[in-house]
Amino acid sequence: MPQNHKKTFRFHYLIDKEFQLKFLAHYSLLFISGVLVTLGFLYWLNQAKYDGGAVFRLRQDAQTVYWKVENEDAAPNEAKDKFVPREIYLPNYDHQLNMYTIQFDAVVTLSILYLLLITVFSVFKSHKMAGPVFSIKRSLQRMASGEPIETIRIRKGDEFQELVEVLNEVIQKRVSGYEEVR
Repeated sequence: MPQNHKKTFRFHYLIDKEFQLKFLAHYSLLFISGVLVTLGFLYWLNQAKYDGGAVFRLRQDAQTVYWKVENEDAAPNEAKDKFVPREIYLPNYDHQLNMYTIQFDAVVTLSILYLLLITVFSVFKSHKMAGPVFSIKRSLQRMASGEPIETIRIRKGDEFQELVEVLNEVIQKRVSGYEEVR
């Protein structure tokens, strides 16, 4: 049995694409369902609370209005009041907003961010599961076809450490059983 345990570094994270993508899809569907329930709840809550839109977008063109202020420094022949111009932005009544519309953008933005985080987490977590499953499957296929069997090697942080230990015991017993027969 060859004992080449040369450490190689690979950055191939999709080992078993079908398994890992299914794992990612389950996480994503769970998350998207949660987002839809949240949006539905917010919609229901805000529809029950406010019948109409309570907020309007402001127009982009400023309107000049004049404020009447008392002119304390007025000379005797000047008017006591003066008008000071100010620019204000009036509501755009064509773009009525309600609380749901305001919250919708924030929920969707945060949901996209969380979905990206879940995607990254799922790929890395499933990589720690798919690697050992791939090694176990390859060793069992070799065992079934009668090829020489090596012990299963997996990385330190991988999942299924206990399963690999038990399978390595089975492999050692099978290898030692073949050597006794010869």
